[in-house]
Amino acid sequence: MGRTVPSFRILLDSIIMELGNFRRALRRNDQEVFDRVMDMAREHASASTVAAALDPMDTIVLSILIEQQKQIDDLKEDSHAPPP
Repeated sequence: MGRTVPSFRILLDSIIMELGNFRRALRRNDQEVFDRVMDMAREHASASTVAAALDPMDTIVLSILIEQQKQIDDLKEDSHAPPP
């Protein structure tokens, strides 16, 4: 039997394409940030696949939040490190 649910990666790419007009309306530097944020969502596509019952945007936002939290944690860690 074939899959009846499209893969999350395909769904994510579709959502990103749907957001194309929004992206194009952003300033150039904001477009680059948008692309990096969408890459954050791609980092967790495998986990999002197993959460098929959720709205895809929920898992996209959660993925982005996880990546941003990791960056915040790294910044905190760096700020507490003794100077070289």
